[in-house]
Amino acid sequence: MYIKSNHVRMNQSFWNKAAISGILLALVSVFFIVLQSVLTPGRGLSILFWILKLAATLGLLYYFMKDFGKGKESYTYADSLKFGLAVSFCSSIIAAAYYYFHVMFLFPDTANQLSNALLTGFEQAGVTAEDFNTDKFIARLPVIITISQLIYYNILGLLWSSLLANGTKHKIVSTPF
Repeated sequence: MYIKSNHVRMNQSFWNKAAISGILLALVSVFFIVLQSVLTPGRGLSILFWILKLAATLGLLYYFMKDFGKGKESYTYADSLKFGLAVSFCSSIIAAAYYYFHVMFLFPDTANQLSNALLTGFEQAGVTAEDFNTDKFIARLPVIITISQLIYYNILGLLWSSLLANGTKHKIVSTPF
């Protein structure tokens, strides 16, 4: 009984820390999404924002992964990767949900711009109303965008976690004997 309850407690602690870290990580993405929507920066400033967002995201993810291993006797690549993926997963859910809210309610012009760009693209590709029901597609666009964002953030989380995990694991001290 003690072993099972201890395992449940450790698992809850893992997910609690991952969720809190994920919220903080998602706030970076949300901040830059809002910043770009409010300021409508030019190309140069957009690139700078992207670099800052990448640096902040990677720095925070690295910190969270490293911090989770503090005080543990053993913290392997797999342990670090698992925590990084959990943080990224929690973050991606929050960031994608915010993006839906952003497109639907806060900045609906974003959805209109995307819709117009897609319709222009369909037109240029020669897609007609007989080939594809564009009205139905446009009506579902916010949900499609949200799911796309969720997948995108999870893929990035997998990539960055797998790259950062090697630097956050505990070094194994070995002797030449």
